[in-house]
Amino acid sequence: MFKIGPIELDRPVVLAPMEDVSDIPFRQICKERGADLVYTEFTNVEAISRNVPRAIHKIRVTEDERPVAIQLYGSNGESLERAAEIASALGPDFIDINCGCWVKKVAGRGDGAGLLRDLKRFEFVVQSVMRGTRLPVTVKTRLGWDEGSFVIEEVARMLAANGVQALTVHCRTRCQGYEGRADWSWLPRIKEAAPDLPLLANGDIVTPEDVAEVLRLGADGAMIGRGAIENPWIFGQAKHFLATGEHLPAPSHEDRIELCLRHLKDNAAYRGEERGVTSFRKFYAYYLKGMTDSSRVRISLMAHTQVAPIEEALRGYLAVLGERVGA
Repeated sequence: MFKIGPIELDRPVVLAPMEDVSDIPFRQICKERGADLVYTEFTNVEAISRNVPRAIHKIRVTEDERPVAIQLYGSNGESLERAAEIASALGPDFIDINCGCWVKKVAGRGDGAGLLRDLKRFEFVVQSVMRGTRLPVTVKTRLGWDEGSFVIEEVARMLAANGVQALTVHCRTRCQGYEGRADWSWLPRIKEAAPDLPLLANGDIVTPEDVAEVLRLGADGAMIGRGAIENPWIFGQAKHFLATGEHLPAPSHEDRIELCLRHLKDNAAYRGEERGVTSFRKFYAYYLKGMTDSSRVRISLMAHTQVAPIEEALRGYLAVLGERVGA
């Protein structure tokens, strides 16, 4: 059983926090399709502690996506404490600390995965957040900085000793970024190091079989990131597979285009129409993947900054696809 404070879940399948992806519209879509937990985009504690409007907007949560966590990152103790206090007032179910972001502008200055090079600082960050909130605190991190510094077992023990209530491990090092394969063989070792600390596995989990495998290796749940962008149905698919050993049918072309349109409209409502439409462009490739002539359609959609012509184009495309299937 996976337990964070009053939250108890059996083998949860979880949406990962992802910058410019896991906003309210996407979290709600994944929640409706079976995600047991969702997380906000990671947000800098300096911006939150100064009440920067864009930062506060990123960490707002809604009732219908619970249980939901706000994810913070940073390393300044005063800012961490203040940001945890502000975030807690917005009503999440728990606070998660990003100690795994690998990008240079974050890790290079000692935040995110940069904390894996200084475990005393890592512990200080955790303690600072815990001083700022009465909510449960969890951590997401990586195996270590590089192949010469796998410190995750020591990290797991330290987090358990400090009262952290769950750990998510992306099973790569910082220096790997997203290169190579995630090494799930670490999961039983992490669990052995801190057996009472609930563990979520992350990294290269894209199929129901992947979810089953990380659970078999000792994880208490699975966190899905990039795999959910391409396939928001993965949560329900994985849970069905765990319960029955069988696969659900793949979403149809109509399912994918209708969800694309719903996501687009929600994004436009959330960000304002023009910004919502332009920021959505990265999703077309995922929703239309594998469909006939989809490259041409995606290119044509890029010219628009309003929802109506995109909806007209996609519904016309769906009609053409239906004619080709019928033929």
